[in-house]
Amino acid sequence: MHDAPPEASPSPKSYPVSAVAPWWHTALIVALLAGGSLLNAHQTHRSGLAAHHPQRYLSAIAIEWLLFLLAWWGLRLRRVRIAELLGFRRGLRALGEDLGAAGVFWIVSLVVLAVIAGLLQPFHLGTAQKTLAALAPHNAAEMLLWIALSCSAGFCEEFVFRGYLLRQFSSPIHRLWLGVVASSLLFGIGHGYEGAAGMIAIAAYGALFCGLTILRRTLRPGMMAHAWHDIFSGAMLALAHHFHFL
Repeated sequence: MHDAPPEASPSPKSYPVSAVAPWWHTALIVALLAGGSLLNAHQTHRSGLAAHHPQRYLSAIAIEWLLFLLAWWGLRLRRVRIAELLGFRRGLRALGEDLGAAGVFWIVSLVVLAVIAGLLQPFHLGTAQKTLAALAPHNAAEMLLWIALSCSAGFCEEFVFRGYLLRQFSSPIHRLWLGVVASSLLFGIGHGYEGAAGMIAIAAYGALFCGLTILRRTLRPGMMAHAWHDIFSGAMLALAHHFHFL
């Protein structure tokens, strides 16, 4: 008996660029993302983020999964399997490789985000930082909900933006760069409550996640890095609140 040949390494050139849902369905998702972002931005500008954290976290978790279900509905309309977008490879070795890729990506992305933050500082990036600080958990119960929210965002947002939208927007001219640009811009627009500079930084962050997805041909490393980054950010902000740094 011979061992099975090792699985071929991911290749960006073979990353699929076919449409995964009807375009009217994509227009619906874009409209909901843009409309929700404008509403959040308006509410934040008008009354801030003083709402109780548990209710806000639970609402955000519900919205994340509703967005996922909406994207899943679009796939069903085209009879595209969820597994096709996820691209998960089986086995502990594949899981370890994806975990390692997520770790390297997270470290590199922190450096890139620090550079972007420095460039955007004159454009009031502090607004985004204050917004995030206001959302930070203040106790153990809120931290558990924050972790649940972070994991939900990691899975659902990567599936929608780097799975559904990246593929969908790459399909008209069969060019990945179009999908990267369009899905990343929408990712930034979807965070309107963080202000213009914050949206620019998040759009750039989204482009980095697109690159990771294309290189690895799976959403799993991005989901891991996304969830961990949000958990880490919340933990650091919670500590800053506890020691009265904020």
